Amino acid sequence: MLCWMATSAWADEPFKAGEDYRVLDQPGATENPSTVEVREFFWFGCPHCFELEPTLRIWQKNLPAGVTFIRTAPALNDGWKPHAHAFYIAESTGNGEEISEALFDTMHVKKQFLKTEDELAKFFTRFGMSEKEFHEKYNSFAIRTNVNKARNLAMSYKLTGVPAIIVNGKYFVDMGTAKGPDRLIQVVNYLIAKEKAALKPAA
Repeated sequence: MLCWMATSAWADEPFKAGEDYRVLDQPGATENPSTVEVREFFWFGCPHCFELEPTLRIWQKNLPAGVTFIRTAPALNDGWKPHAHAFYIAESTGNGEEISEALFDTMHVKKQFLKTEDELAKFFTRFGMSEKEFHEKYNSFAIRTNVNKARNLAMSYKLTGVPAIIVNGKYFVDMGTAKGPDRLIQVVNYLIAKEKAALKPAA
C-alpha cells in the first residue's frame, strides 16, 4: 500500500525536475533559513525580464506567508554594470519599485535604451535626485559592494542569463524551463509549497 501511495504521489507531481525546473548540484545559502527565499536575477535591458515583470509584480503583491522575495541585478558583463548600479541606487531611495518600473518602461516601451552612467543620472532626476547625487551614489562603496555581491552570487549559481529564479537556494527556474511567465509562477509556487512542507517540524 505504501509503495502504491509513493508511486501515485510521484505520478501526480505537476512539474518534473530536469524539465520544468532544475535541482542545483550545490545549494546556495539563503538570507533567512526560517523562510522560503525566492530570488530573481534580472537585467533592465532584458526583453524576457520585461515580459515577466507584470506577472511577477502581481505575484509579489500576493506573496504567501513565510516567503521572502529578493530581486538581484547581476552585472554578468560590463554592459550590464550601469543598470546594476541603477537598481541598487533605486533600492537605496526607498522608492525602488516605482523607479524600476519606470526604467523598464523607458527602455522597453519608449525604446530609450539608457546605457551609460550619465544617461541614467538624467533619468533619476525624475525622482528628485540630482545628477551630482546620482554620480556620488554610483561610485559609493555601498553601491559598488552590492553590485559586486550580486555578480558573485550569480556566478556561484553558474548563471549565464536572465531572468532566472532561484527558489530557496536549491532550485533553478527560467522562462525556458517553465515555458512562459504564467507557468513560471506556477512552478515557483509548487517549489515554495515543496520547501514549506520540508520546513514544517515533524509531528
